[in-house]
Amino acid sequence: MKTRRTKTSWKEVGPKAVVQNAGQQGGQITVNAEYLQRIKVLSEGNEIENCDFRAWLKNYAPDDIDHVVKALSQKYFALIDCKECGNCCRVLELEFTELGLHTIAKSMEQSIDEFKKRFVVEGIVKPCPALKGNLCSIYEGRPDVCRSYPHLEKPDFIFRLYGVLDNIGICPIAFNAFEELKAKVKWRSTV
Repeated sequence: MKTRRTKTSWKEVGPKAVVQNAGQQGGQITVNAEYLQRIKVLSEGNEIENCDFRAWLKNYAPDDIDHVVKALSQKYFALIDCKECGNCCRVLELEFTELGLHTIAKSMEQSIDEFKKRFVVEGIVKPCPALKGNLCSIYEGRPDVCRSYPHLEKPDFIFRLYGVLDNIGICPIAFNAFEELKAKVKWRSTV
């Protein structure tokens, strides 16, 4: 028996719905555990649609796709304070470069050996030990991979879509930018 996933609309969790129902501060989107759970469920529920959109983008993305995605990223960075979310730091399994590990260890006033012994298991750091509540305790000195997350403003967006699909269930900025991108490029789901 084949089951079909229920399509879930971005409008159910998109910025207008959230801003109207959330604690508003100058149009900001308030991110809490419930919101994070909703984007996770929506991204999982729309997995087939999102994969179809990925395939469509590979073939039909506008020439200025990097510019469009960067503008959407900046829009949602202005609406969502990622320093108050910290979901990426809690759920991602991070493989830092040696320089990144040194940066974190130094910021936490530890030797690299002490840091690795306490926080690195088989090359993976999860959750990030610099996360205190929802705040990054080393925000100003965080490694480059953390600075650029969710990596929407890097060039060659269409060549990084698998990573984007992974990030939309984790990051409210990535989720909202990806969903709005569907409308911006006038894509229509066939699912």
